[in-house]
Amino acid sequence: MSGDGKAGLSHEAAAPEVAGVPETHILAAVSGSGNGERVVKLAADLAKAMNASWHAVFIETPRSARDPAIARRAADALSLAVRHGATVSNEPDDDVQSGLKAHLAAMPANHLVVGPPTTARRHRWFRRSMMVSVQEQFPALTIHIAPAAVRAAANPGATNAEAQAGPKTNPRHHLFALSLVAVTLVLAELVSLLLGGRPLNLLFLFPVIAAAARFGLGPALTATAGSVLGFDFFLLQPRFHLEPATPVIVVTLAALLAVAVYTSFVTQALRHRVALSDRSAKENARIATFSQALARAADWQETATAVCEEFAAVLKADVAVFRERGGKLELVGATMEPLSWGPIDQAALEWCWEQGEPAGRGTTTIASAEWRVEPLRTSLGVLAILAFVRHDGRDPVRADRGVLFNTLVSQAALAHERLILEDSLRAV
Repeated sequence: MSGDGKAGLSHEAAAPEVAGVPETHILAAVSGSGNGERVVKLAADLAKAMNASWHAVFIETPRSARDPAIARRAADALSLAVRHGATVSNEPDDDVQSGLKAHLAAMPANHLVVGPPTTARRHRWFRRSMMVSVQEQFPALTIHIAPAAVRAAANPGATNAEAQAGPKTNPRHHLFALSLVAVTLVLAELVSLLLGGRPLNLLFLFPVIAAAARFGLGPALTATAGSVLGFDFFLLQPRFHLEPATPVIVVTLAALLAVAVYTSFVTQALRHRVALSDRSAKENARIATFSQALARAADWQETATAVCEEFAAVLKADVAVFRERGGKLELVGATMEPLSWGPIDQAALEWCWEQGEPAGRGTTTIASAEWRVEPLRTSLGVLAILAFVRHDGRDPVRADRGVLFNTLVSQAALAHERLILEDSLRAV
């Protein structure tokens, strides 16, 4: 399987030796844990040694969708994978394990490259190892674990706190929950009169469930407290007297608390899942439309026009595309006429072309430039430069759009690679 013995053979000479041998596929599962770079580099080394094709996938879960830091690190890892010749994709799922299994079932691979486990030790007691579960379902799969990256511990709790923090509750939501309790009290009183003075505490499940499903845990707890106090004070004998320690009140409180917590967690997970699936469907449709537009483009000008229009719509920014011609970088297409381009922007453009790394606003290189420049790079090298600017001064690439941005960049890079190869064939 070593690639050293065949490195100098032509395609015709090597073909008889590999006839009948199935192609090797490598899958790299990147995440936002900070180990994505090591996973990508290990997968790229394996692909080079085995002369195999490889694919990098990011399984986007509801938790990762809420955390901008995870989205940013995953986008950086996918961008690095594109520069090492991989195809990439972003796939939503409830958790990484089920998403990875679904991807392997749809696109079988011989080798899987993953990072080290990042689940907290206490959670591992209740969850099976992802690698053990994947290995059981795909016994022929060889799993490679990349070494853990050393991360700075400046503020280790910040990311988790941001990821777990839910949306702020509007005070009106609590008032609405109390109004539901008041309506339920009136209905309970009427039902109690019809049934001969027997109060029905089960009716208070409705305001608790409604508040939990619509507004979340906070208003649900408010509805729970209001329901228990209202039931105790207005309906339970003796009336207009609070006795919170009675068994019926304790049981009612425990039942309503359990319903409130469970309903709010389930509805929150479903809400995040629906939002994630909806966003993923829109992004996949945009990627497919962009690929079709690039396929219809017949030359450099049409390709640059398609790239500028797509990135201008996604980033809400002005976009320009540059290519090298006759030893100089020249403008191929832009959404801004005339192009506002300063000497610092030119320095960022030339540095990006020479180094093959992003530069300009939002990066650590020539950050004083107005424009941000991104290399369109494949295994052939840097083929063109994509530049974009927002006139409000903000970074054009939002953290939650990082994965989509890098996927579109990889599509644009492959389209320019096709143009380079077509020009080479015409020259022959």
